[in-house]
Amino acid sequence: MKKGLKIFLFIFISVIILVSVAAVFLVKNANRIIKNELDRFLGKDFSVQEIRLKWNEVEALNVSYKNSEGKIVFRTDSLTLSTNFVGLINKDYTVSSATLKNPYLFLETDKEGHLKMPFRTRKERGDGKPSSSFRVQKIEIQNGSLDYLDRKTLGEPLVTEWRNIDVESDNVTFPLKDNFSDYRFTARISGKLNAGTVQSQGKVNMKTLDMHSKIEVENLDVTHFKPYFQKKGDVNIKKGFLDLNMDMKIHLGKINAPGRAVLKDLQFEAGRGMGSKFLSIPLAPVVGFMKKNNQIPFDFLLEGDLDNPRFSLRENFVEKIAIGLAGQLGLSVTRIGESIVVRGTEGAQQIGEGMKDIGE
Repeated sequence: MKKGLKIFLFIFISVIILVSVAAVFLVKNANRIIKNELDRFLGKDFSVQEIRLKWNEVEALNVSYKNSEGKIVFRTDSLTLSTNFVGLINKDYTVSSATLKNPYLFLETDKEGHLKMPFRTRKERGDGKPSSSFRVQKIEIQNGSLDYLDRKTLGEPLVTEWRNIDVESDNVTFPLKDNFSDYRFTARISGKLNAGTVQSQGKVNMKTLDMHSKIEVENLDVTHFKPYFQKKGDVNIKKGFLDLNMDMKIHLGKINAPGRAVLKDLQFEAGRGMGSKFLSIPLAPVVGFMKKNNQIPFDFLLEGDLDNPRFSLRENFVEKIAIGLAGQLGLSVTRIGESIVVRGTEGAQQIGEGMKDIGE
């Protein structure tokens, strides 16, 4: 009995020593091990100030990534990965959780409205090496920021600032696979008068972009987005906010999103006269309705083919908002060709013609 106990203690102590030596080795070589793996996934365009290794957890501090022009398009104060290090060494890249604290991302479009990808692919970097796949069971973003620079606008390019971004998502695989991930998203969108809030939750297939989501927007400052809807000759809007609820479905590139919107606290530049237009709609009925209620609620339906190069989600959204607004004001709305014609006491107004000018 005593002999068996001695053998057990010897094995136990030996295992403890081996584990301790392995842990010390991993800690001493953490930067080299982890950076080698990061090199495999991200290439040489990123930098990490410090890497801290704990049992089954690694934290990278002050991570940044530069685009092909040398501009920092991504950074984060902290990136924490919880995983099994034995599995990592054995090429089992399953991450139980990934948490980013205070990350920042910069996105931009060219003058044609095409999104410029912030991260270069391996083909663009010229290494051509196949990347290993890995799966993240849970992704969490805390207090993120996003700057979106849109160059396809009237006048100066428009920068929209997203702040206080919090995201939770699960079951994400890289390279992307044909599977759905549940997500929850909240953020604030900065404006000239205030910051609006956005909430969304649902499920999304990150490879096909199929999704089913509920979106809620409150107190969005519409004056910030004037380059998207205000064309030359329209009355200048000085104040206004938008609330929005939308149930959005995307399947095989087709979007179907019924929703309800509320325009409130609208104020326009004085001295233009009631013959002016807002969203290509006669201003008089808009002002008259606002005086009675201070808000205009209406329903709309956003739909179209996202794969059609002639379809613009932004322009279609503005058009549907204008149609819903006109309908609530009691104006007749009909479609003639590609133009939406509004008929009321002020005569016919072509919304579709105005929409074509937006962003050109």
